[in-house]
Amino acid sequence: MEIYVMRHGTTIWNEKGITQGRTQNRLSKSGVELTKQVAIEYKNCKFEAIISSPLMRTIQTANIMNKYQNVKIIKDDSLIEIDQGIFTGRYKNSLTDDEKKLRYNRDKSAKMESYEECFNRIKAFITTLKEKYHYNRILIITHNVCASFIEDILLSKDINFNNSEFLRNFKNAEVKKFVV
Repeated sequence: MEIYVMRHGTTIWNEKGITQGRTQNRLSKSGVELTKQVAIEYKNCKFEAIISSPLMRTIQTANIMNKYQNVKIIKDDSLIEIDQGIFTGRYKNSLTDDEKKLRYNRDKSAKMESYEECFNRIKAFITTLKEKYHYNRILIITHNVCASFIEDILLSKDINFNNSEFLRNFKNAEVKKFVV
């Protein structure tokens, strides 16, 4: 099975450095254009399905990518962005040192989903993906942290949840291919 993993296109909040979390933000004009370029690049890839986070920015990305594919888009809640709790809607550069520590440590007092919780959610998704879907080539559209975890799981990487450097930081509209 070929699995292509893509982070959604750029949003205005990405451009402004605002933490999005699970908000329903749309792609920016430049994000739409970037995603259109990627769709053209992958137009001959012939995906059999697109599986996407249900958030607006990923669904927009999926619809643009599907222009040349014309396949079913499957929304899957497992692919939703990691919950950013009280930091949702906040400018990243406006956080105090104490807030940065809370955010870095994914502190429960900040109502955030931990990296480990997100990882387990994505790991369950990958297990279900292999059992439920029998496609030869699929495109998964999700968010940076989730995409990074998919990469780690598919490459069998060890993860230290106390060190966020394990995140690969997918660029907006970046696609990576994995064969499983």
